[in-house]
Amino acid sequence: MTHLIDYNVSVPAVVTDQVHIPIPQTPDKVILAELGIFIAPHFTNNRVQLIANVGVTGDPIEASISQILFRVFRGTQEIYYALQGVEADFERNEIVTLQVIDINVPIGAHGYSLYVEKLSQFAEVTIVGPINMSAAVYAV
Repeated sequence: MTHLIDYNVSVPAVVTDQVHIPIPQTPDKVILAELGIFIAPHFTNNRVQLIANVGVTGDPIEASISQILFRVFRGTQEIYYALQGVEADFERNEIVTLQVIDINVPIGAHGYSLYVEKLSQFAEVTIVGPINMSAAVYAV
């Protein structure tokens, strides 16, 4: 039977237009959220479920679609990345939702962080909120 053994949230921005964070051009990146969890020694068979929501808006310079890359790290180790296209012509605002499953995480305390960077050179994308990330740790 599955048991919830830890839970944490990070909510840097609760509504749209609460923040205006320009997304930097790769290889630079900006951190959006971070949180910590703890796995006790007797829960070696575990799952960490991370869910993040990020509000973005596109602003075309020469391109109508921008490519942004979300990265999730556990400590200094990248465990996930996802590419997202952001339209800047017809519908400029969108909420990006990510779900990450980290399996059999080592026992102890761990920090998770969410980063974003822009791959498209001729378009601007801005984080406008909301920004939130949650982590649920399950023993299986």
